[in-house]
Amino acid sequence: MDRASSGYDLNKAAEMLEALSSEGDGEARYLYSLFLFTGTSANRDKAAAKELLSLSAVSGNKDAVLMTGEIEKCDGPEEDELISLKFRGEQRDTGACRELFEIYENGRHPVKKDHITAVRWYTVCAEENDVHAQNTVGFMYLMGKGVDKDKEKALHWLRKAADAGSADAMHRIGEMYDAGLCYTERDVKQAASWYQLAAEAGSADAQYNMAAFHAVPRSRNYDPAKAVAYLEKAAASGHSEAQYQLGMMYAYGNGVRMNEAKAVSLLEASCEQGFQQAMVDYANLRSEGDVMEQDLEIAAKWFERAAASCNGYAQYALACMHGNGDYFEKDDKMAAKYFTDAAEMGEVNSQYCLGFFYYEGKGVEKDDRMAALWFGQAADQGHPGAKAFLGMLYIMGSGTEQDTEEGMRLLLESADSGYAEGQYYLGKLYVDGKYVKRNIPRAKRYLSKAAKQGDPDAKALLDMIRSERMR
Repeated sequence: MDRASSGYDLNKAAEMLEALSSEGDGEARYLYSLFLFTGTSANRDKAAAKELLSLSAVSGNKDAVLMTGEIEKCDGPEEDELISLKFRGEQRDTGACRELFEIYENGRHPVKKDHITAVRWYTVCAEENDVHAQNTVGFMYLMGKGVDKDKEKALHWLRKAADAGSADAMHRIGEMYDAGLCYTERDVKQAASWYQLAAEAGSADAQYNMAAFHAVPRSRNYDPAKAVAYLEKAAASGHSEAQYQLGMMYAYGNGVRMNEAKAVSLLEASCEQGFQQAMVDYANLRSEGDVMEQDLEIAAKWFERAAASCNGYAQYALACMHGNGDYFEKDDKMAAKYFTDAAEMGEVNSQYCLGFFYYEGKGVEKDDRMAALWFGQAADQGHPGAKAFLGMLYIMGSGTEQDTEEGMRLLLESADSGYAEGQYYLGKLYVDGKYVKRNIPRAKRYLSKAAKQGDPDAKALLDMIRSERMR
């Protein structure tokens, strides 16, 4: 049934399949049902076609099982279109095979997404020297998408595409050796060789990877000028990460002459493509105003765009802007909203700030239990301020069960990490003697550490202790 074959003859194929069908051959029944469905070289008979298809499915033919389920969901025109595509596909019509691949790859009604079947149809196109199909089928074997991972088949198809000039295929072979994909032994030389070929063929991803090869200090390939040249090529091709990296280099003058105009152009291009790190860092640069001209409107725009994509740091930054009244009107409720969004994403500073908001009743109802919960989340991530606050809540039994031993452990961790407020709280506890035994020398040690860091409460308490000692 191969239409490219010299012996292509649908009439003979129909006769042969009809005979094999009558002998109970499952595959023949499936194929002959397509002739009956379409009325090709046989009288069109949908009832007989469905009966043959059903018998083929019962015998275990996978194509028949699949099509039986699909046509049950079809109306008349949909059924005719799908059967016509499959009939042409079985004749190795590359146009039909390409369309069937897209239908199964994306799951277009009445077909469910099915990578296995998608690979089956696109392999026909690959065998007919369709470079895109060769690249795609090779990638699917490389990643095990719809098929078992198979290094030999992956290389077979990717090399065919690469030999035909596919920069994407060259890049994927480079990744194969670079990352050790599909049970491949890592080989930096092979990876670099393929990346270079792909870069020269115009692959922006390969150009970016070549920049990374040349940017590692003390490596054999270290060449900052080449790294910049490859980044320039990738950025010009629209590679968002290259635009970001190069933009930050121009902003700070790292490896290139500082150029704010170029930095802005590149960073904004990366931001427009949705690269979140660019949005966050560019917004920070515009917010701080140290490296480039301050513009809070631009900062807010990109923080908001990144926050809408669930970027925790951007949500934290917006919370601070609303809470401090920077660009936006001061609004603790909006600050609390963004702190909550970011805290739920695991952003540690937001968890700490949200705990503080609940403890103070800022933008939310005062709730020591919720304060302890969020301080606990941040403390688990090592936040020294959260450890200090949570330690005091444990010691006082506020918002949580009283546990002086656990509270002291958290305070000591905070203080020993150099956190001034943790040092102050410890010093005060040893001065007051309410929850722990009074110990003035120990109190002075921690208060002195906090005072040296500029903590005014620690300095005042130290002065009070000294004045009492002098009486």
